[in-house]
Amino acid sequence: MPPVPTPEAQAEEPPRCFYDASLLFRQMALNDVDSAELAENEPLLFHELQALCTLCRSKEQCAVDQATEAGGTRPDAWQEYCPNASALVTLGMQQDCGLAAQHRGGHERVVVTKLGSVVVRTP
Repeated sequence: MPPVPTPEAQAEEPPRCFYDASLLFRQMALNDVDSAELAENEPLLFHELQALCTLCRSKEQCAVDQATEAGGTRPDAWQEYCPNASALVTLGMQQDCGLAAQHRGGHERVVVTKLGSVVVRTP
């Protein structure tokens, strides 16, 4: 059985977001990606994005950049180190296009597949 960590050791541990994909969900929100829609329509892609985020070694920088973005500025430095950057930017643009099509009366919905191909679906 491993020893119980001391309060000093617990204080040195990184925050929980360094072990899970919570930074991914914040980044999705900052890029206007609907995580619920993505999880429903493309579950494999959704889980792949989570896995890449969980294994990322730039979580501390990501947390700092997200705090800066939440403050009103929008630096794009995160795109240089984030393994999910291209997918998140693309998904954000495509979901915006899908919403615009719905408002124009169109019924198209654009979805990015795991391999990055674009699929246009009509209900």
